[in-house]
Amino acid sequence: MNIGMFSDTYIPQKNGVATAVKIYKEEMEKMGHNVYLFVPQYKFEHKRNEKNVFEFPAVRYFKEKEQRIALPISKHLFNIKKLDLDVLHSHAPFSTGIMARIISSNLDIKHVGTHHTMYEFYRHYVPLIIRPSLEQTQNMIKNWCLKLNKVIAPTENIKNVLVDYGVPSDHIRVIPTGIDVDKFQSDIKWNIRENFNIQEDDRVLLFVGRVAKEKNIDFLIKMFKKLTYEESNLKFLIIGDGVERQNLEEIVVENKLQQKVFFAGAQPREKVIDAYKQADIFTFASYTETQGLVVLESMAVGTPVVALGKMGVYDLLSQPETGGIMIDELVEDDFIHEILKLLRDKKLYEDYSKKGIDFVRKNYSVKVNVENIIKVYEEVINF
Repeated sequence: MNIGMFSDTYIPQKNGVATAVKIYKEEMEKMGHNVYLFVPQYKFEHKRNEKNVFEFPAVRYFKEKEQRIALPISKHLFNIKKLDLDVLHSHAPFSTGIMARIISSNLDIKHVGTHHTMYEFYRHYVPLIIRPSLEQTQNMIKNWCLKLNKVIAPTENIKNVLVDYGVPSDHIRVIPTGIDVDKFQSDIKWNIRENFNIQEDDRVLLFVGRVAKEKNIDFLIKMFKKLTYEESNLKFLIIGDGVERQNLEEIVVENKLQQKVFFAGAQPREKVIDAYKQADIFTFASYTETQGLVVLESMAVGTPVVALGKMGVYDLLSQPETGGIMIDELVEDDFIHEILKLLRDKKLYEDYSKKGIDFVRKNYSVKVNVENIIKVYEEVINF
């Protein structure tokens, strides 16, 4: 099968959608399919060596320096017909997603889309003068979904949200992104203790993700400070970058936590996986995750999770026998209680660690989930 994927973000960008698209492409190619990826140019000086990745000229979004908006002015548009594509798969409704919709209409190619992001929670990134209302944003998402031949939702919770917006239930397939679990078995090369001067008897809490307002990292830092009153040998490592970093660094200074909270910045995926393996507990407090891939990644290596149970994270951690503890609301004492419980009870900790590994391998292997995506492609092509 010849598959055209369109995404507004791709590696080396560090976010869940970029990672998901990379995983999809690799797994589908292993299965013998040809995957052609259409993405915005990341940086002029960044040269891609990956096969079948076509870049479009792009402008950087001023409020989010890592985000790009693709411009439909590339010669690749004129060569798409020669690829003899069987199906198109969009990973966003915006710049490349609009291109995919036009190509789908002009060349009569079936068009599938994955709703990765709850855009209504990201309206604050749009200048106030052109910022859409909540209702306008929800209608935009609904209209995009209805123009697709099928919509993929990463979780049942996200499917229910789309149904509430007016998307018919039978128009949606629930397929998690999945984890490339084999990549999590490699030896550790990046020693975070050596890199950040963390002592052997210190316990390490970890956050991985965009350093953005909606991730509620400020809450985690303030919670961590209270936690250190109970356990002094704790460190907190934050991996990722974004517009909130300077503000968070100031919060760390105000709370005199410079020797305990470390900002690692954006890191390659291999280093992120190494960090998961060396951390003691992964903490997460976002309200807006459609799935929460970082939660799955942490559990995949046996690092227990304490996370806010909203949206996609709720769908993960509300299942039985996971390697994570779900917190109902952003309450510092609730996070602290569960973290201390894990840190102080070795048997409980080991139980959660084993559960996490088993849970991800059994339910979220990328191979199984990509096979299900291929079935959706076949369904729309043969309809």
